Amino acid sequence: MNAKPERASPNQKTKFKSGFVAIVGKPNAGKSTLLNHLVGEKLAIVSTKPQTTRNAILGILTRENYQIVFTDTPGIIEPKNLLNRCLIDTVRTAIGDVDLIYHIADVTDPVPVNESVMNLLKGSRAPRFLLANKIDRLRRPFDIRDFPNLPDPAGYEKAIAISALRGHNLDLLINLTLDHLPEGPLYFEPGQISDRNLRFLSAELIREKAFELLGEELPYSMAVEVEEFKEREEGKWFIRAVIYVERESQKGIVIGAAGKMLKNIGTLARPAIENLVGQPVYLELWVKLRKNWTKSEQELRRFGYLTGRKKSHKARLT
Repeated sequence: MNAKPERASPNQKTKFKSGFVAIVGKPNAGKSTLLNHLVGEKLAIVSTKPQTTRNAILGILTRENYQIVFTDTPGIIEPKNLLNRCLIDTVRTAIGDVDLIYHIADVTDPVPVNESVMNLLKGSRAPRFLLANKIDRLRRPFDIRDFPNLPDPAGYEKAIAISALRGHNLDLLINLTLDHLPEGPLYFEPGQISDRNLRFLSAELIREKAFELLGEELPYSMAVEVEEFKEREEGKWFIRAVIYVERESQKGIVIGAAGKMLKNIGTLARPAIENLVGQPVYLELWVKLRKNWTKSEQELRRFGYLTGRKKSHKARLT
């Protein structure tokens, strides 16, 4: 995905820095919100549902003297099923070859870390920052000594109190990040802000709006696939997408009485997609059954969650 180009190209007078930063943590810690704020665009969907993020999504921040490639990763929980294990593998790959890890923890969460998060961090040699997030929700100045459930800051290069939502201390975060990045090449063109195309991001926006409207009525085991994405008439895009559920009873929940819920999902998703693509959109939504897809290797492979042996983004680009 491209955006308006920034002035960014290595020059002889100033050292150009570049590197890869993985954002990890529990579900709902604020990883996707942080990525979106750092890049300045809506790349990753945000929801209170656990494991809304299922793919490692790159967000690219390019300025005159640096390029930082952020990776938003799925929230880390105990792997109870095949889908969970696939998502854990995605995180493990993402942190396996990065220059820095942001471990983001929600200061309002009574249990801001879990064993799965800490075990994955132990498996990486990359330096890490502890980001104490959501300090905007506190009624007093943040003091890490008041939060004994947070990890010991001694195990990190830096501990930084931030608000991913409000942008508090994010300029400081970038400056400290640059201190830990090497001189390097321009991995992506200056105008590119993500490795994901509009088709993928549109599917994610539909899934986000479905989560918003359905609340706790439907488990997170819902997938969206865009079957058609093309310009049918000048200046107007046609998108046909399918929302997949894994049980017959869930179809009725997504469709709703007289199709009202499905219509509402489309009503919310369409303007968000139009903002993304910069053109009017005709959105057609369908609901189909993929029985027990979260437990099937074939179906997980179909939706891109099970891809065999994976290379890190850095390894693929260097």
